[in-house]
Amino acid sequence: MDDRTELFTIGQLARRTGLPVRTIRFCSDLDLLSPTGRSPGGYRRYAVARLVAALRAAS
Repeated sequence: MDDRTELFTIGQLARRTGLPVRTIRFCSDLDLLSPTGRSPGGYRRYAVARLVAALRAAS
């Protein structure tokens, strides 16, 4: 699985992209970025491709 299809928690996505968790959560709260799925524990999971699309739409 590569970064475009792998799902990450907010913290993992922040480390992978260099963006602050707060920025990713802000995008999510504004519905610019929606979770791709949930982990068995209920954590939101995001795909890098969705984050890239959200950042492009916001700029």
